[in-house]
Amino acid sequence: MHTPGGVSLTPYTAAMHQRLLRGMRAAPPGAAARNTLRKQTFCAALEQAEQMFAAAKVTDAMTRPLLVYYGLNQAGRAIAAAASNVPDRDQRPGMPADPWKLTGHGLKIVGGTNAMNGPDIASIPLIEAPGAFPQLAEILDSGSLIAKRPDKTRTVEVTVGQIWDTISDTMGFSLPGPAHLPVLAFEEDTLDEAPFARYGSLSSWPWSRLGVESARLEGIPQHVVKADDQVTALKNFLASYPTLGDVHSIRPDGRIDWDKDSEVLGMTVMRVFWDAPAPVAGQTLPPLADRVATWYRGQHFVFPALGENPKPLHPLLAWWAVLYTLSMLARYEPCAWQKRIDIDDSPEAAAIEHLLEAALDFLPALIRDTISDVS
Repeated sequence: MHTPGGVSLTPYTAAMHQRLLRGMRAAPPGAAARNTLRKQTFCAALEQAEQMFAAAKVTDAMTRPLLVYYGLNQAGRAIAAAASNVPDRDQRPGMPADPWKLTGHGLKIVGGTNAMNGPDIASIPLIEAPGAFPQLAEILDSGSLIAKRPDKTRTVEVTVGQIWDTISDTMGFSLPGPAHLPVLAFEEDTLDEAPFARYGSLSSWPWSRLGVESARLEGIPQHVVKADDQVTALKNFLASYPTLGDVHSIRPDGRIDWDKDSEVLGMTVMRVFWDAPAPVAGQTLPPLADRVATWYRGQHFVFPALGENPKPLHPLLAWWAVLYTLSMLARYEPCAWQKRIDIDDSPEAAAIEHLLEAALDFLPALIRDTISDVS
């Protein structure tokens, strides 16, 4: 990282992000600045989160999930206390009087003890329950883990393995089991970077009548790249990423713009395109990245919608769901948990260790960014 004057700066560490979180407490942002009870909750919850994360650093995988999850849970209460889109009071019948106060976990393991003692963690199904998880989903304009359709029939359940693979920090450390929809890294092309010269003039593109926007997606899995019908396979794959909207993946010559020389951990890079929206007088169009991708830890990503949820999970809620599951396993099934983290015998152990280390490294920054977003 460099300043305009050329002075080299060290990227923020987890400890620095934690210190910046501490710095928020004297003058809280958003709604926590305007309400004494919300400020008190904001400060106390962040203090608890910080202490739990600090305690987790001196433990190993046997107890770390409990401390990391409950640290994130308390941070969620600070996020809700600061959220400007949540009123101080709600007078509607049947609604919480203080809607900014989170309650419970807001998640449920389908199958309970039987599921927790099943063959693997990846196949454990999760659904939302009344409480903090759906409350935060509403605050963050995020997908959730809906349990029922409008007609009250049960939805297709989402598994821990599916959620795990949407956390970019687990790349290379998936749980054993079938491959799931990955998170895609997103890099927007600027006009002078767009590769039109490779395929002819800009006017040769069928969507060029209003201009064109393009970007690179990193992380296309091999089963899509190697499909006999790549066009159909890619169309079906990208349909699971609703924020991409009306994306074009086919060049005028009917080919797909793969960049197979830039593979990352066996995942392929490709370029995709959009019709540029027509300009509107007096309005400034946000950058493409802000319209179709999500900013997470210094980079834009595109996240899949899981199960029958119409929106992707916010990164904070993906972490919440996975850490909730690991904490329930550690707390209520300690013998089974001990076997799962046995590095000499369990194929899940290395992935679990990596995720718990990554949580301590990256959650403080994510919590800080989320507080800034909602306030």
